[in-house]
Amino acid sequence: MFVLKIVTDFAAAHSLRNYPGDCARLHGHNWQVEALVGAEKLDENGIAIDFRQIKTHTKTVIKRLDHQYLNEISPFDKLNPTAENLAKYLYEEVGKLINNQTVMLKEIIIWETPRASVSYSKG
Repeated sequence: MFVLKIVTDFAAAHSLRNYPGDCARLHGHNWQVEALVGAEKLDENGIAIDFRQIKTHTKTVIKRLDHQYLNEISPFDKLNPTAENLAKYLYEEVGKLINNQTVMLKEIIIWETPRASVSYSKG
């Protein structure tokens, strides 16, 4: 299997509901997002999917979050905007745009800080 990866980022603020510490207060992150896409086959040019397509689809979803207070936008107005929930949300939403018969989003990794990340995948 071929696995292609792009890296992009966005800035957003959040506060964690019912969290017993500093993260319960409003604070922001420069989130880094890695999207990994898998393909079994290549097209006639030897390409699984153009990296630009992966980046475009990922940025389409990230644009909804960029420079926002996450607690005020759906689904995070009800769902706690943890890194875990963000990773799952990005996986599901980017997957809707990328997945087809030849390529499938395999994993999303979201970095809250340069030393703390969460990955989400099905399987």
